[in-house]
Amino acid sequence: MLLQSPKKRIKILYDMGAAAAASLSFMIMGMVRAWSSPGMPSLLESKAVPLSESDVSWISSIPPLASLVGSLIAGPCLTYIGRRRTLMLISIPYSLGFLLIGFASHSSMLYIGRILDGAMIGFSAPSAQIFIGECSSPRVRGALGAFTAIFLSLGILITYIIGAFVPWNVLAWILSAFPALLFGAMYMMPETPTWLLSKNREEEAKKALQFLRGAHTDVTGEFERLKANMAKGANSQQIQPKDLLKGSVLKPLLLSMALMLLQQFSGINSIIYFTVFIFQKAGSTMDKNLATIIVGIVQLLATIASMFLVDRAGRRLLLLVSGIVMSISLAALGAFFYMLEIYGSDVQLTLGWLPLASLLLFIIAYSSGFANVPFLIMGELFPAKFRSILGSLASCFNLLCTFTIIRSFSDMNKTMGEYGTFWFYMSWCVVGVFFVYFCLPETKGKSLDEIERMFANKKKQQLYAASAETTIGTAADKNDVFTVETIPRAHIDERLSQSHSNDGYDLDSDEEDNGEVVATPL
Repeated sequence: MLLQSPKKRIKILYDMGAAAAASLSFMIMGMVRAWSSPGMPSLLESKAVPLSESDVSWISSIPPLASLVGSLIAGPCLTYIGRRRTLMLISIPYSLGFLLIGFASHSSMLYIGRILDGAMIGFSAPSAQIFIGECSSPRVRGALGAFTAIFLSLGILITYIIGAFVPWNVLAWILSAFPALLFGAMYMMPETPTWLLSKNREEEAKKALQFLRGAHTDVTGEFERLKANMAKGANSQQIQPKDLLKGSVLKPLLLSMALMLLQQFSGINSIIYFTVFIFQKAGSTMDKNLATIIVGIVQLLATIASMFLVDRAGRRLLLLVSGIVMSISLAALGAFFYMLEIYGSDVQLTLGWLPLASLLLFIIAYSSGFANVPFLIMGELFPAKFRSILGSLASCFNLLCTFTIIRSFSDMNKTMGEYGTFWFYMSWCVVGVFFVYFCLPETKGKSLDEIERMFANKKKQQLYAASAETTIGTAADKNDVFTVETIPRAHIDERLSQSHSNDGYDLDSDEEDNGEVVATPL
């Protein structure tokens, strides 16, 4: 059992509290992404702000582009002012951006508001993920990392629900209040022990760790290991530009960037940003706002369910099934719009249910595979030394793809028709299935060291093979001399599993982090 005692229940509640506080930034990110779906049709109907078709496309798609700028500024802020204060400060521009949208009387105010909110998305993603990673216990870090994806879906759903009942400007005013929750929640949290140690503030770091683990938990061992890891990181060699061109680095990067491209070219963000428009065009018999809310609910539930699938089914299988089902659903959606163009309103009477059914199937398939797995694999494939810089490159590429696909949605509908647009997305899903099947290795059940060896050159692989024996030492207590035993590498995992066979999931353990990767979709 994961929770075996009241003490452990209390400890995981501290972890969950810190993760939930930081994940509120992802909830607001979801609101920024989803505002255009109910907000833009309402704005156009009201004619309060004159907008051209180009304005509609740009205002909807500009947040991912602005987030690139935000992500570049986020790094220095996280380093110099800290993770906690960065998350607190971004709540102010988030609110200001929504207020500019709500009080907009000219398109320029809409642009500035969306750019401001988009730039804060670039802050939210690294800030929240780093805060959660540095505050969580190693045993539960992977599960808590999924909080960000859940809160992102929750923010989208909240926006859909509110947007169904209020006009575009009132929606923006209401959303401007939510960043205050982020500010208040982070105000009650401590700074991360890792950042405090990086500033040589050891006493504060230990107090922060004690707060995060609970008053009755002994954090001495974990704190000493944290200090040792910080010292080891400070002494590591700097990365040279030529290192990025090595096959062991370049291959994982190209695989990850390919997954990012396939993820975004499935059309997911076009669907999230323009859900109401899609149902308006389809002329569905169901109320467009109700249909949009149903899509949001299904996305949230599917995201929660995906947490329990990724380590059971494997990465490749999830991506393959996800790609196949997305292809089928987009083919059906494209077929509906094709028949609508040929046969007219008769199709709406007989197949009015098909757009909603297709979108729900697409959302379930996407949330179960391509939503989270590319980010998880990204963290697993990258060598530890290069993980930060490669992760930044892949994430920036993802944002560029996001902007491209959202910005082009309206133009594609005009030139290719709605059916052509969805069949275009379908073709990329088909490409994704073949790419995963023929090119992507399975990482389920493999240690990060084993994954790194998969991409090592032949010389390194021979060196790994040559180190067939590994030295293990044991000591009765800290004053004893280690007794050294040499055993074959192949027996190490068996020996370790036997030694911990009765441990279960000991959340009171101060066990060193095994390199578990936390990654979240943007």
